[in-house]
Amino acid sequence: MENLPVLKFKGSICSDFSGINRLFDFYHQARKFTDITIYLDFYDLKWIDANLCALLHSILYKLNVDNNLKFSADLNFLKDKFNVLFRNGFISNGENVDDRQSVITLQAFNSKDKDGFINYIENDLLCNRGMPEFSEDQEDRIIDSLIELFNNIDCHSQSEHPFFVCGQYFPKNRKVVFSMVDLGVGFLPPIQAKTHGEIMEWSESIKWALIKNNTSKFDAPGGLGLSDLHSYCQENNGILQIVTGDAFWSSNLSSTDYECQKIKNCYVGTIINLHFNCN
Repeated sequence: MENLPVLKFKGSICSDFSGINRLFDFYHQARKFTDITIYLDFYDLKWIDANLCALLHSILYKLNVDNNLKFSADLNFLKDKFNVLFRNGFISNGENVDDRQSVITLQAFNSKDKDGFINYIENDLLCNRGMPEFSEDQEDRIIDSLIELFNNIDCHSQSEHPFFVCGQYFPKNRKVVFSMVDLGVGFLPPIQAKTHGEIMEWSESIKWALIKNNTSKFDAPGGLGLSDLHSYCQENNGILQIVTGDAFWSSNLSSTDYECQKIKNCYVGTIINLHFNCN
């Protein structure tokens, strides 16, 4: 730790506008450095939603690729206070065991690994003990929607980087939160091209993408992924959150006008959080 720059995590980092912004702020602080190891100080962190490891891992990955940064931390402290970071694979010690059966493991998928992603959805996400009981139709809709989102990464995100996923079951709240993160160009550029400049704002691109049958593809049908996930959440007291560019949208905070909160320090790509209500 001696002579290393130190970046601190404080308070609680949850799957909401504030938590996403705090991780974005960390990214912008860290990207000021190059070719060095940064010490991550977690001593004042009270809580982190473990599903957000998908976003945090994507940030550490991007900082390593772009700025040649490496990271260190007090692993003994983390193992004692934030054991979930070991159980979900964010920190690997070669023997990650989820004895509480609450995590949906952190994974990074190549955009061409559709079969691997489908296997993960069927055997990690949908089989988690905290997930609600789905009808066959509901399960098919969720799988098809997530596959459509995965396909879109390859089609329009223009990213050669991995696609990061992670989830967590919160027994006290009886909910599962599942996060998906890509490091592409985000919603606006392909939607702006598809609409010939009609869509000009990030917030407008989210609204456009949520409309059934809208797709940024030029030569194929699509667009059902987000619309069907939104419908499922509306019907089952779930929450869908989308973060892209300077826009944060959450279905539980928005009326029919799809109002977005504006992010000051933007990241890249797109983040999608799915909150499944297990009550």
